[in-house]
Amino acid sequence: MTNSVLPAEATFPEAIEAAVRKAAIEFFGSYCGLELTEQKVDDRPDPPCAGIMGVISFFGDSVWSFALVLPEGTAVAVAKKFAGFDIPFDSPDMGDLVGEMANVLAGEICSRLDARGMKAQMSLPTVARGHDVELLPPSDSCSERLVFTSPTGMFSFKLVKAKNGLPMARRSGQ
Repeated sequence: MTNSVLPAEATFPEAIEAAVRKAAIEFFGSYCGLELTEQKVDDRPDPPCAGIMGVISFFGDSVWSFALVLPEGTAVAVAKKFAGFDIPFDSPDMGDLVGEMANVLAGEICSRLDARGMKAQMSLPTVARGHDVELLPPSDSCSERLVFTSPTGMFSFKLVKAKNGLPMARRSGQ
């Protein structure tokens, strides 16, 4: 039995990054009435804070995922714009809302990728809330971070892609 390995991609695919960027601008403009400004990403880590993230994985021509990361103040302000009423940060409704936002964004991303001839199916959203929560990608992956500011505050997307097409898998007992 031979083990074939596809060539590794050292950087995140531009077509996917562009689809996420355009979907974010469209979503936050249409659903929340917010104009986004993309920020230059530097190597400094984000300052520690309470936040919430909605994570969705994609399967198809590429295996990748994104996390929509919202600090507490931004999450509360965006929630009010999206839902039309106040939603407390620590309520179950905030988790539902961020999951729904991630889901709508993922649908838009799939549509944009499909228009470019790239197949992508999305998973159900997973939401995590806490203080200084960090997405830890597998070592055999490449990642990119997109940071936006709006009148409601800063937020970001963490994009992670398996370098060799499929995530590393282990069998029981290995």
